[in-house]
Amino acid sequence: VRRGDQIPDDPPLNIQFQVGYMSYAGSGPHSRTSEVFIVMPETHAHQLEYFGTNSWETPFAQVDLHKYGGDASLSPLAKWHAYGDMPPWGEGPDPQRIYVEDGYEYLKREFPQLDYLGLCYVVEERLADEVGSEF
Repeated sequence: VRRGDQIPDDPPLNIQFQVGYMSYAGSGPHSRTSEVFIVMPETHAHQLEYFGTNSWETPFAQVDLHKYGGDASLSPLAKWHAYGDMPPWGEGPDPQRIYVEDGYEYLKREFPQLDYLGLCYVVEERLADEVGSEF
């Protein structure tokens, strides 16, 4: 996926979001691009209930907390800094400013503790087994 390319929404799977789940970020039907979010340990329960209610929010990966005894504080999540959701809902980066202004320079200047994914790969098909064959 290249910047500006849009990813069609997935069919509704009714997956309850959990800490460590990763999903494409979107702002409306068929609005997903290359931006993703990870559900962090400090995410409020009411927000977890809201995630996944929109067609553009479908988890596609997760940080495997089983390796850490299910304790997010022992996982890589504990090392990542969370700025929160994008404006106006949170203090995170404004996607429009990333692409219109000076991109990575804006992120480095305004969000110095922001973490970046350098590599992502499939470890196993665990979620597909848990959800069922429709996944």
